[in-house]
Amino acid sequence: MKKSLAGAVVVILLLSLPAFAVNARPDTDRFTHGAERVLLAPFQIPVQTYRWTRYGPPITGTLSGVLVGAVRTVTDLLGGLFDMAAAAVPYAKYAFFAF
Repeated sequence: MKKSLAGAVVVILLLSLPAFAVNARPDTDRFTHGAERVLLAPFQIPVQTYRWTRYGPPITGTLSGVLVGAVRTVTDLLGGLFDMAAAAVPYAKYAFFAF
């Protein structure tokens, strides 16, 4: 009796594990995407400056590249932080148990 009950519990636990993994994947992807945006944001200024200098008009292209790079840096920083926070919010309810 105890063996069959323990076996049933093990089978139920094994069958229910994939449900947790499926739900955790989008949060992890969103968090890592946000971290990537935050880490790569400072490189937007030199990349956009080069791109606009290379393919744009001589002087205004460089100035446009600096401005576009600055705007993209700010939006990537804020957007990345928002993505990381939005991915972490569902797990904030478990912070109580960490202490």
